Amino acid sequence: MIKTASASRTQETGLASRRVTQRRRVLWGSRIANLDGSRYIKCETRDISVAGARVYLEDQQYINERLYFMDMRNRLAYEARIIWQKAPEMGLQFLRSYRFDEVPSPALRKHLEGEG
Repeated sequence: MIKTASASRTQETGLASRRVTQRRRVLWGSRIANLDGSRYIKCETRDISVAGARVYLEDQQYINERLYFMDMRNRLAYEARIIWQKAPEMGLQFLRSYRFDEVPSPALRKHLEGEG
């Protein structure tokens, strides 16, 4: 279940205290996409760890709970799930990682080839 904007600041603080890995504050361009590659959206990474990331979406668009997060700096795609959402940001939990050339979705690989 995705948490919405009604989540209190206390709940967000609780999430931060339960994290196993420390997040690093960053500010770089990234992308998210549906698992089939049909939607490919620019976003901004605000913080990141080996377990997940907090991203900012300028235009709030519908995106599936399961998605790919593309780390453009390291050329890695993470299969992820949305664990919280408070517009215009969302928290992602990484489930699996791929090099760009190993991404299972052919449509997404085409998007990524266009970036490189």
